[in-house]
Amino acid sequence: MTQIEISKYLDIPFATLNDWKQENSNRNKLYELLSNLEVDFVEKVLNKKENHRFFHILNRNIENEKFTFEDIKKAFSKQDYHDGNIKEQTIYSKFFKEIEIDELEDFISTFTLSKRNIKNIYITSPFRTIDGIAKKWDKRFRLKHFESNTNTLNKSIPSALQNILNKKSLNV
Repeated sequence: MTQIEISKYLDIPFATLNDWKQENSNRNKLYELLSNLEVDFVEKVLNKKENHRFFHILNRNIENEKFTFEDIKKAFSKQDYHDGNIKEQTIYSKFFKEIEIDELEDFISTFTLSKRNIKNIYITSPFRTIDGIAKKWDKRFRLKHFESNTNTLNKSIPSALQNILNKKSLNV
């Protein structure tokens, strides 16, 4: 790499690089190392976002066509769960089921996403009705949690079934 490229990619001022370039400098070896690196290698290392923990979580149990940085960013750029295709809805599913609440800020900064978009996707998703998922995400997004009725007595019984139960005197 040239001195201009080192300055550009690593944001090191020219004056500092000139000091490092001198043989009596204690950073001369560092300058020599940087100047011997290939630009392609430096770009690859600096742009490497595919090794983040989120990729491991979202791509778990997927054999082919793993989710890429762009796939995830595109999926969460939408405003509504139903606007996403099957692949994007799979990303949403894995995200809301497996990402921890305290990882949300890191996720947002890694992918430069809008928290509002993630909240809107969550609100329009079916995950809001699943108690285990809904409790933690409702709390995180400061939404009123809807208690699901697990009590069968509170559920409405179809009229045809009610007629059968009435005949047998088993009103519920």
